[in-house]
Amino acid sequence: MNTPIENKKFFLCYFESTRNCNINCRYCMTQSADPEKEIKGEELTTSEIKSLVIDEVKKYTPLSAIAFSGGEHLTRSDAMELLEYTADSGLWSFINTNGRLLNKKKVREIKKITDGKVVFAFSLNSISKKIHKWSRDDALRTVVKAAKVCASEKANFFFILTVSKSNLETLQETVDFLKKHKIPILRSPYVLRGKGALYPELRFDKIDMETIINPVLRDYSLSYISYTPFFASPEFLEEEWKKLDLSIEQFGCQAAKGFVGISAEGEVAPCVHLLDSEVSCGNIRDTPLSDILKNNEVIQNLQTRDKLKGKCGICRYKMTCGGCRALAYYETGDYLAEDPSCFFEPENQDTRSEHEDIHNKNSAEFIRFIKDQEPWSLLF
Repeated sequence: MNTPIENKKFFLCYFESTRNCNINCRYCMTQSADPEKEIKGEELTTSEIKSLVIDEVKKYTPLSAIAFSGGEHLTRSDAMELLEYTADSGLWSFINTNGRLLNKKKVREIKKITDGKVVFAFSLNSISKKIHKWSRDDALRTVVKAAKVCASEKANFFFILTVSKSNLETLQETVDFLKKHKIPILRSPYVLRGKGALYPELRFDKIDMETIINPVLRDYSLSYISYTPFFASPEFLEEEWKKLDLSIEQFGCQAAKGFVGISAEGEVAPCVHLLDSEVSCGNIRDTPLSDILKNNEVIQNLQTRDKLKGKCGICRYKMTCGGCRALAYYETGDYLAEDPSCFFEPENQDTRSEHEDIHNKNSAEFIRFIKDQEPWSLLF
């Protein structure tokens, strides 16, 4: 048995445990845009998930978490068994759920079997009822009710916000609401994966990024995980990491650095948005996940970032941002291409962004937050 890697940085395995779901969102990433196209392979069994996903993640580094998603993970008959096994392995569970199956009894049961090592993640694309329902095939009250249940049961939660043309007009209002309540946000970019390919007009561009998206996000420190473009100084962040001994390397694109994605059939990609694409790193039924994470060329390219192209390759923020690899792929077919949504135009690696100071300031605020607040202080 391989021993865990020495560099025990926090690692998240985003695992789409099933493609089945109890709702039918119009641009669901896990459902094919062509209903006639058969998805290859059978979904991983309970025993396969335990040995090929959970055990392998722990082998890679014990400071890890499994983000169970789908589809809807809670529709699996073994959903609770897998959550309990994850906790017994010493790992945290994130449950990315639409919230329909959550009530006080279920939340209490999940907290009990995970020994409290669980965080719920809910999709909230807009606080406008009309806009949220258009994107989610469900009423806003469902996710609000689920979040209130978690709050009443002292279960940790945050929101995932998929940014697209459909919700730009309410993005500021939505983030302001979450900021008021000090709720962390994980921003997710709209991409053409799955049924998303049916709505190419929903893709945002660099003008949207410069005038709306980046200004809104950079003003809220609790949105500072996994979004690009991101302009925190590499020197500043390195000093902060050392000062506080945090197990997190950077804030920008986390593909292959902070997480990887695994499909229900065992396919591995550097990012969940790149599952079902040509940017495949293999299948865990054929190659152990720990071996893929250590030896796969795609993974290594994104960890070192030496082969990034265009302005991402010469950018001062290559290691703290890196550009969104999914947006690059869906725009050009090349996961190493420059981020098409980035408005920054560096002349060389010494060119500084005018937004570096505010990103440094808010990065420090976010670092203090995760250092002082559970469960983040336990995770990082």
